[in-house]
Amino acid sequence: MKKSVRRGCAVILALPILFGLGYFLTRYVRYSSLTGQPGPSALSDPLRMSRDSAQLADLGERIDGLMHQPLRIDTATIALEVCDLRTGATVYSRHADRLVAPASCMKLLTATTALNLLGRHHAYVTQVVGRGEQSGSVFRGDIVLQLDDDPMLESLEPLVDAIRQHGIRSIEGDIVLDLMRSDTLRAHPTAAVWDIPYNRLPILLKGRQRVEQDLRYLLAAKGITWTGDGFAEAAPRTDTRPVTLIYRHETPLADVLAPMLIHSSNIKADALCGHIESVKNRQFGLNLSGDRWLLAQAQIIARQMGGSADGFVVNDGSGLSPDNRLTTHFLVQLLCYAYAHGEMWPVLIDEALATPGHPERHGSLLGRMSAPKFRQKVFVKTGTLTTRALSSLAGYAQTANGRWLVFAVVNEDSPVMESRIFQDRLCAELVQ
Repeated sequence: MKKSVRRGCAVILALPILFGLGYFLTRYVRYSSLTGQPGPSALSDPLRMSRDSAQLADLGERIDGLMHQPLRIDTATIALEVCDLRTGATVYSRHADRLVAPASCMKLLTATTALNLLGRHHAYVTQVVGRGEQSGSVFRGDIVLQLDDDPMLESLEPLVDAIRQHGIRSIEGDIVLDLMRSDTLRAHPTAAVWDIPYNRLPILLKGRQRVEQDLRYLLAAKGITWTGDGFAEAAPRTDTRPVTLIYRHETPLADVLAPMLIHSSNIKADALCGHIESVKNRQFGLNLSGDRWLLAQAQIIARQMGGSADGFVVNDGSGLSPDNRLTTHFLVQLLCYAYAHGEMWPVLIDEALATPGHPERHGSLLGRMSAPKFRQKVFVKTGTLTTRALSSLAGYAQTANGRWLVFAVVNEDSPVMESRIFQDRLCAELVQ
């Protein structure tokens, strides 16, 4: 056989191998870029798998060693679980199935439920529409204020300014208030009443009476009059009068999740719990309270992740109630669920979880984990119930070799500061 023919045959035989290798490398690069974890070749490498197992075993031993360091904490009451995020393998577990009060780590369930049921691109909508016709400065018809319970809206003045800028000075008709929330936001009865202070509530969470009071004052201050008697309730309309959009503002869900999680805003958490209630009840014609929606989601997520929600108690979306009960195992499952489902992971990692050393996202971690080794490696939600001497921490941590871990810890009946020191030491072990 001629030399050139032999070379041709060799090339033909080699092509499938080269194409297969190219496809494998492409899949490897794509897998690694999406997950930040070793690609399939590494997973099939017995030496790499053995090394990974040894590293996780060593980490588990180091975490166990923390239990014997001299701190004024009751190690018998610590509930803790650490897992490998990609594989779900347990690295360390201690009382992880014990029902404990999660404190503000309850906000992780609120955020996950909102992302699940409302969607990442959900927005609170505030708008003013006119039903009728305008002639000069006179609007003949009704002005309708359609107001979601937006916890980021601090004043009704932009709405009234928009009416004035539209040239309207007199309304020959009603001003209709279409409020998603008519009552005042309050803490759960089992929580302290001062945990949701009325004077710090945004306007749409202060109740209909206060909204009407502010609106009446602003209309008078801007020189706008109307012929109606007070403010009308929203009602189904069948008229065919023309509709004019006067004002519209949208607040993305992520803009609420970020301060709720980073700064642990109880107001925004309980407001979001109420918003889920209003939106989903309207959608399905139900009458479930917000905490029932959260508990239902906890039960579904626990079941899907192979666990159980037996004994769970969800009284609010903020974690203020000392009677709330979850497990650290569930918090880890919840974070694994967020990692595996839809667009939750980038929202949490890129926008909504506190991370040390970040000028805008250190939030409730201010003064904690300030060393450079923690930066861009730890993304967490903190929690504190001083009345129970309880401190909690849950989130994600990335090791020095790029492995992602997920963890949750609750310290009960121990000085809060010492508990935080323990939690910071735990994170130091995780990022090694």
